[in-house]
Amino acid sequence: MEVKTGYLFAKPYWTTAIDLNINDLKEECYEFRSKNKGIIKSNRGKNSYHSPDINNLDKKSTIRLLMLKILTCATAIHKNSRKGTLEITNAWININNKGGFNLPHTHAGAVYSGVYYIKIPIDKINAGNFCFYREFSETHLSSEACMGNFKDGYNQLPSDCSTTQIVPQEKMLIIFPSWVTHGVEANQTNEDRISISFNIRIQN
Repeated sequence: MEVKTGYLFAKPYWTTAIDLNINDLKEECYEFRSKNKGIIKSNRGKNSYHSPDINNLDKKSTIRLLMLKILTCATAIHKNSRKGTLEITNAWININNKGGFNLPHTHAGAVYSGVYYIKIPIDKINAGNFCFYREFSETHLSSEACMGNFKDGYNQLPSDCSTTQIVPQEKMLIIFPSWVTHGVEANQTNEDRISISFNIRIQN
C-alpha cells in the first residue's frame, strides 16, 4: 500500500537582502531615538526601544530610500498573484539591547508586514531569532500531549514544529502576511539589535 503525505494551507514568507549603507542607517536610527521617546507595543524589557511611527523623512534620508526599496520588493511579491497597488502605511525603529524582545502578535489592518535588520550583535546565536508561531489551538492539538511522543531518532519536519525560527542577518528583509503570529526572542548580548519594521496595505 502506498501512502502519500500532503500538507494543508502553507503560509508563505519571503526573504531577500537590500544592500544599503548600514552605518548611515544606524546613525539615523540613533538620531531618531535621541529626539523621540519610545512607546510600548509588543516590545518588552528595560532595554527595548520601539519608536513612534517614522514620518516626514528628509528626501536624502537613507531610511527613506530603504522604504522605497521595501515597497518595490513587496510590490513584486504581490503582483506575482494579485492585482492592486501597495502602500506602506507605517514604519518604526526597534533598538533592543540585553533582555529586549517582542511578544507574539499580529498586525491587524495590514496586508503585509515585515522587518529589515540594520545591526545584529556579533553573537548571532544569542541575539534573538525572529519567530513565526502556529495558532494556539493548532499547536495544542498537534502537541505530544495530544498526539503522543515522537519516536526516538525521528527528525521533526517543519509541519511538526510549533515555531519557525529565522536567524537574522544584517541587510536581511523579511516580508510576511500580517495575520501570521510572529515575535522576536530576547537579545541576550550586550550589543544593540537594530531593525525597522513596517506595515503595507492595498491603496484604496
